[in-house]
Amino acid sequence: MKKQIRKKQNEKPPKLVIPAFTTEADEAQWWFKNRSIHGDQMLAATKGGQAQVLTRAKLLDQIAASKKPPST
Repeated sequence: MKKQIRKKQNEKPPKLVIPAFTTEADEAQWWFKNRSIHGDQMLAATKGGQAQVLTRAKLLDQIAASKKPPST
């Protein structure tokens, strides 16, 4: 069975909505079942220049920013 080819080169893959899971087994099964969609999204982000390397410094900056109180 061949993968469906997107009609337009710039067309984004469908947005993956992650549900709430009752068990880790349910979550693992869902991720396995939807692995091709997630892979397509990662590939599209990489090709489109949207994927970034998360360095330790960037991560620490994001954590610090999330702990700041919101500005008024």
